[in-house]
Amino acid sequence: MSYAKQLEKLERENAQAKARVKDLGARRRKLMRKADARRKILYGVAVLALLKDLPEAKRLATLERLHARITVKRDRDFLGLPDL
Repeated sequence: MSYAKQLEKLERENAQAKARVKDLGARRRKLMRKADARRKILYGVAVLALLKDLPEAKRLATLERLHARITVKRDRDFLGLPDL
C-alpha cells in the first residue's frame, strides 16, 4: 500500500474517531442534564413535603426564604410572586 493510501486511510480513521468522541461527549452532556433535572425535581418534591409538615408560622417563614431565592422574573411570574 502506498504512503498516500495509508495516509488517506489514517486520516479517515482519525475523522471517524473524532466523530465518535464528539458523539460520546454529547451523550454524556445529555445524561448529565437529565440527572440534574431529576435531582432538582426530587429535591423540590422533598421540600414541598417538608413544607406540609411544618407549623403555619414556620411554613410561611420558609416559603418567604425560598421565594427570595427565586430571582428570575419569568420564574416569579410563573409562580405568581411579586417582582423584586
